[in-house]
Amino acid sequence: MRKFVLASHGSLAEGIKNSVEMISGKQNNLYAFCMKEGESPTVLKERIEKILFNSDKKDEIVLVSDFPGGSVNTLLMSFLTQNNIYLVSGMNSMLVLNLLLSKEPIDSCLNNAINAGKNTIKRIEIEEENEEDDFFD
Repeated sequence: MRKFVLASHGSLAEGIKNSVEMISGKQNNLYAFCMKEGESPTVLKERIEKILFNSDKKDEIVLVSDFPGGSVNTLLMSFLTQNNIYLVSGMNSMLVLNLLLSKEPIDSCLNNAINAGKNTIKRIEIEEENEEDDFFD
């Protein structure tokens, strides 16, 4: 079984979890942890450890943080000493959806989800239509 742990500064992890479940339905293997203002990363780490210690050692655990280099990502890195734990940073909805819905082996799952997450970042602009061009189309 795979478990997915979303962790962020503020309420981003809860928001992503809510959005993803709105699209994919309730996910019993998806957890969200948010470091609130003034809260120590140690408190967040202790809450996450409860999920990790209650997991079967055969479970693959994918940790997803909001951004690399932040205190949340740094505390998650301490779990990487275990062979069944993976960390991805740069959380967005498409990344998490792809992780959750993938049945691929873990390396392919992670790589494909990261690419899908990157590919959703786009600048959207409205193009002005040229009336003369429309007449001849």
